[in-house]
Amino acid sequence: MNLSLARKAIKRQRLLRSHKEFTTYFFEAKEGQEFILGAHHEVMCKTLDKVFTGDIKRLIINVPPGYSKTELAVINFVARGFAKNKGARFIHASYSDSLALDNSSKVKELTQLEEYRDFWEVDLKADATAKGLWRTAEGGGFRASAAGSSITGFRAGRLTPEGQEWSFNGALIVDDPLKPDDARSDTKRTAINDRWENTFRSRLAEEDTPVIVIMQRLHIEDFVGHLLDNSGEKWHLLKLPIRIEGEEEPHENAIQIEHGLPDGPLWPRKHNEEQIKTLEGADEVFHGQYMQEPIVSGGNLFKLETVNDYDEVPKLAWRAIYADTAQKTAERNDFSVFQEWGVTESGNAYLLDQARGKYEAPELEKVAGEFWNKAKKRDIDAFGVLRKLAVEDKSSGTGLIQGLKRKIPVEAIQRERDKYTRALDVVPSFASGLVYLPRNAKWRKSWESEFTSFPDGKHDDQMDPMMDAVCEMCGQPVYSLDNL
Repeated sequence: MNLSLARKAIKRQRLLRSHKEFTTYFFEAKEGQEFILGAHHEVMCKTLDKVFTGDIKRLIINVPPGYSKTELAVINFVARGFAKNKGARFIHASYSDSLALDNSSKVKELTQLEEYRDFWEVDLKADATAKGLWRTAEGGGFRASAAGSSITGFRAGRLTPEGQEWSFNGALIVDDPLKPDDARSDTKRTAINDRWENTFRSRLAEEDTPVIVIMQRLHIEDFVGHLLDNSGEKWHLLKLPIRIEGEEEPHENAIQIEHGLPDGPLWPRKHNEEQIKTLEGADEVFHGQYMQEPIVSGGNLFKLETVNDYDEVPKLAWRAIYADTAQKTAERNDFSVFQEWGVTESGNAYLLDQARGKYEAPELEKVAGEFWNKAKKRDIDAFGVLRKLAVEDKSSGTGLIQGLKRKIPVEAIQRERDKYTRALDVVPSFASGLVYLPRNAKWRKSWESEFTSFPDGKHDDQMDPMMDAVCEMCGQPVYSLDNL
């Protein structure tokens, strides 16, 4: 290259500072063609920039297959990492040895390109011929293997010397640790999930060594599901579904990264709306791999096509709030849910609003009161009178009833029949087109995931208050203490 020293210095700093610039520049150098940049690439690049600065130490990116995740988060990330620190150490795992080793070769080849070495000379040790493990002359290195294989004798990152500030010195990068074909196998999923505790964490040089997990969702209990629900750590989560419908609903165990993308296809150059509709034909694959909201196969009691959408609420006769409280407030996977429902004179039920989270007892009462007060502010002429807060008289619900009964009209209800039997009561109401949900609610995707996977899904907390509401508003009684 015929760059002047001054221009080269400026270009070098720009490449080090921007993952977008680094990737587009070296992709063209190694592939001989321009990198086709989509808006989602820019979001991913900005997020990966924050890993290099130390602002993000635990990162999950969920993105559809074929959307350049390996190019950005493995090949170019590692190559840029060596440009920043020739002594950096990386571990890379994927679902197969061949894929991980192929990525290893691509990283090595990039660092040895003439265009790359024009800015940084990352020299490899003389014995760096193996694809699975190679080292730099400055003490850095790259270890690649299948996610299920043993990783010994090598660690990701390096210890920060005492008294020095943290600086980037490597990372653990897990890219699609599970094959789609293996997602339905409890044994294979569990084996990969257990790798976090029994292998991956022990391979970090220090707790501050960054970890990047980038994958398409395959199952509600896949590696990402395991990390969010069971790792005990707060992960930054960038979720990019194939069709953008506003910002994603925040996950209770994650720091949600806003994508800021416009509604519509994530990457129109790859999939337009018509092509996305074709993908919808494979329901389980579409929800998981493409929308990043996996559902459980075999639920099939409720059908998504029986749910009506609404943009504007018609005149309502009356409203009520229905609640499902956690069985044990301190239990990690238990949620509490409050839903505001309204019904028209003709008997159509509208879900108006929802609050969902993991609340300890004092906070549960506070959330309930705030949700009631918010609903109470609606115009009575248009939305009807707010009649009650219906809560199951069980576990944490009993305490909530006692705490609220002097402040707001609380109805204690008994759910004495099993969930499946109660669900059968509301199926005809959905089939008759009597139930409406807000089209663009942030919580809509998680609601749909529970709805389509019931009764086999991991969570069903949003289904209980829904069944109470639809039963009462569409003709079936809710079983309260007063009418038993």
